[in-house]
Amino acid sequence: MTVPVTRLAPTPSGFLHEGNRLNFRLTTELAAEVGAALALRIDDADAARYRREYADDVFATLAQMGIEWSVGPRDADDFEAHWTQRSKSDYYREQLWSGIDAGLMVYACVCPRSRQHGPATGGCVGGCRTRDLTHEPGRTALRLMVPAGTAVAVGRDRVDLAEVMGDFVVWRRDDLPAYQLVSVVEDRDLAVTHIVRGADLLGSSAAQIHLATWLQAPNVITATYVHHGLITDAAGVKLSKSTLRGTVTEEAER
Repeated sequence: MTVPVTRLAPTPSGFLHEGNRLNFRLTTELAAEVGAALALRIDDADAARYRREYADDVFATLAQMGIEWSVGPRDADDFEAHWTQRSKSDYYREQLWSGIDAGLMVYACVCPRSRQHGPATGGCVGGCRTRDLTHEPGRTALRLMVPAGTAVAVGRDRVDLAEVMGDFVVWRRDDLPAYQLVSVVEDRDLAVTHIVRGADLLGSSAAQIHLATWLQAPNVITATYVHHGLITDAAGVKLSKSTLRGTVTEEAER
């Protein structure tokens, strides 16, 4: 019998806010409800945005909330020594190319993120899908081709992936793995069965289910997904790390 597994997956790109704490609480409650092992996975694959004080804040927050986990780093020193994703870029690259060998369709894209939208062009306004560009780290990203009409079931929801996400990035221009790729690989390797996210990440869940087909991650496809409501400020704007002093802006692809 498969042991259920769920995870906390904060990104150390800023200090945590009440939305993160809500996610932690709901994930912990779900773990207790279904008898799942609780894993801690700190998503620091974006090396440029990592700060040690943000990792320290994750552990301080978990301690303050009284949350215990059975898989993952015990503190920031353990995390940096044994669990960081920043040292795994070559591994993620291998996983991506294994997926390409299995039929995953990607193409090189030179467009900046500000132009990476528009379902009529696959999400790339510059038309890179049909330009047959050579992938060059530092100049191009790699996008997964999402055919028009691609529909992905996420629990009771059905997401038009081409409309919502378009041809999303799987390898970044700065030669780092994109969030969608890292999340699928890490959830596969942890054998995650239950995933709790904010409602704003429904599209990401659909993208990852779609990507999982080529990354030999059946557990990501069959996982139970829970998308909770968001905490907003007085103006009704979703809380994010970018609203807190001294932090950087969230990645658009996340």
